[in-house]
Order: sequence, then structure tokens, then C-alpha cells
Amino acid sequence: MLNEHLLHYRFRLLLLASCLLTLVLGWPQPPWWLEWGCLLALVLAAINTLRHRRLFQQLALLLGLFNLSLLGLEQLINLPQALADGLTRLFFYLLLTVALFHRVTVERPVTRELLYGLCALYIQIALAFASAYHLLNSLQPGAFRGPDALMGLDDFIYYSLATLTTVGYGDIHALAPLARLLAGAEAVAGVMFIALAIARGLTLMHDEEI
Repeated sequence: MLNEHLLHYRFRLLLLASCLLTLVLGWPQPPWWLEWGCLLALVLAAINTLRHRRLFQQLALLLGLFNLSLLGLEQLINLPQALADGLTRLFFYLLLTVALFHRVTVERPVTRELLYGLCALYIQIALAFASAYHLLNSLQPGAFRGPDALMGLDDFIYYSLATLTTVGYGDIHALAPLARLLAGAEAVAGVMFIALAIARGLTLMHDEEI
């Protein structure tokens, strides 16, 4: 019975875990144990969601466990800059983005549960770009300019969400060529996502009428 519920509400659970992690990462210097717990919830939700694709599920498990281990080791030793700033976590978010994109665009019939998956995909895109911005800024200081001289992951979570929704408040600017390219790509992804969401929503309405 529990297994059936986990499978039936897989996209809702993934969306909840994604939102919780985004909220925690969007807070300046959150407790590491809280971040670890939210990341663990996302890994478990991802494994539950990707049951239909064994390869994606195994990759999500390996990357998830590796990122959880890194987050714990970071409290004990100094990790290489790229690892400390989320290189492997970026791969994890990208894996979820690719897997979810294939699932929500191809699967039929379109159900209300699938629309929760569409929302989870939206959050994963924001997390992936935020990690990419953070990593780029650490490898190329000055790639972004913001109100604070030193910008953390929380700043890039905010910047990613503002860019993905095409709001663009203008308090953080992409200066480096690669940073501008990433920001432009995210803005395009945000606009295309709206078209995808409308298309799947109309398909759901059509399927319910039949």
C-alpha cells in the first residue's frame, strides 16, 4: 500500500522536496544538516520518480549519495573549489532536468499528477542554473556583479528564479560572456517552459473531455 502511494504521488513528492531544498538554499548560510536533510529528501524523491528508467534511477542514486557525502565531508576537510561550489550537484540537477523533461513531454495520458512533475521540472531548471552561476562566479571572479562584493549560492538562487521567470530586477548583472550566455539561455528556457505548460494543460483538458 505504501509503495503504491509513493508511486502514485511521485511527482508531488518530488515537487515538495525540490521546493524545500530551494527555500533552504535561498537562505544565507543555512545549517548544513538542514541542507543535507533536504538534499536527501530530493534524492529519495528522485529515485522514487525515476523507477521507469533504471539507468536514470541508478545515476540519480550514485550522484545523490556522492553529493550527500561531499556535503558531510565539507564540514571536516577543505574540498577542491569546484567540488565545494557544487560541480557534482550541478550534474545531479541536470540529470533530473533531462529525465523529467522527457517524462512530462512524452508521457500519455496527461494527468494532474504529471502537471506536478512539470512544476518540479521548473524548479530543477532554476536549481541547475543557480549552481552553474555559483560555480562560474567562483572559477571566474567578477563574472557577476551584485549589491554585495561576495555573492553566495543564495544570491544565485534568487538570480536564477528572477531570470527564469524573465522578471530581471537588475540588482545582479551578468558581466562575463559565459555568464551572459547562461543568463540568456535560462530566460529562453523560461519562455519555452510557459509554452510547454500551456500545451500540456490543454492536452489534459482535451483528455478529460473524451
